[in-house]
Formats: sequence, C-alpha cells, structure tokens
Amino acid sequence: VAVSELGMPNAFATGRSPEHAVVCVTTGLLRRLEPAELEGVLAHELSHVAHKDVAVITVASFLGVIAGLIVRFAFYSQVFGGGRRDQNTAAVFAAVMGVSAAVYALSFLMIRALSRYRELAADRAAAHLTGRPSALASALTKVSGDIARIPTKDLRTAQAFNAFYFTPALGTEPGVARLFSTHPSLEQRLDQLGRISAELGEAAMPGKAG
Repeated sequence: VAVSELGMPNAFATGRSPEHAVVCVTTGLLRRLEPAELEGVLAHELSHVAHKDVAVITVASFLGVIAGLIVRFAFYSQVFGGGRRDQNTAAVFAAVMGVSAAVYALSFLMIRALSRYRELAADRAAAHLTGRPSALASALTKVSGDIARIPTKDLRTAQAFNAFYFTPALGTEPGVARLFSTHPSLEQRLDQLGRISAELGEAAMPGKAG
C-alpha cells in the first residue's frame, strides 16, 4: 500500500500478480473522502489485484503492440529504402502495413472496451465486498466532480495513466469519444451501483430517489 503526494484525488493498483501488487492512493483522495467512501475505493482497487487485471490488459495489448511495431517498421522501410524496391515489394509492404494498421486499430478499440468492462466488474466486486455500494457511488461522484474542476493543463501529465486510475483524469467524454475511453461513464457506473444497492436492500443512494 502506498500514498502518493499528489493533489489530484485518485487511486490505482498495479503489479503483474497479487504477490507483486501495489495499491496506491493520493493525498488528494485521502483529504476528500469519508472512511466508508475510501473503503469502497480500496475495495475497487483490491478487486483489480484479485482479478489480475493489470496482467490481463497487458497480455491483451500484446497483439496491438506487435501490430504497431510492424506498421512503424514498414513505414520507415518505405521512407528510407523505398527507392531501391520494385513494385511487387512495395505492394507487399503496403499490404502488410495496411493489415497491421487495421489490427492495431481494432486492438486499440477492443482493449478499451475490455478496460471498461473490467472497471465495471471491479465496481461490482467492491460493492458486494463492502456491502455499501452507495459509499462507492458517493466516492465516484465526489472524485469525478473534483477532477472536472481541475484545469485541463494540470491533467495532461496524468492522462497517460488513465487506464490504471479509479476515475480517468479528464472530463466527461461526449458521444463517439467514449469508445476510446478506458473507463465507463459516471452514469453507467452509478446505474450499476444503484441496481446492486436495490438488490442488497441498501438505503437510497446519493442522487437517487428513495
């Protein structure tokens, strides 16, 4: 367990296996959340550890990484050696580059869809583990609202780690842009937690009618 001296409220888990995992929270998160809310966030991150989500996403990304490397290799080969190749060789390189680019694009979208699914699964596991989905919903609402008020320029350095964060370091993503997000929308996450709350017979969640 680690604490990061970072003002942005967030948390993440990393490590290839439960034996080599680290769960980290920021001081910004600790300042903002009540104990029950913090427990929900930690349960979410521990769920990622238990389900080996970092390893799953890493393995799933492997094909896309290879395809990206092939595209880069083909591109530079054409740029620096294209003049010495005949038309057949150029056509083969173009075909390889096209297929690899398609595989990379498809992999990119599938990894993000998988990441969104794993986030919802971690929310679900945390809600059942703590028995208080409303506390996790409250934490999500607080953290998402506070991040939305942070200037965009201050979030850019954190966005590279969005796939690992409890909530992404960016604002609400409209329409098609959600396909490229590593996280479900706040509305999706709250709706799921609301259903779990009803199943568990919990009191009304914040922002929900009783």
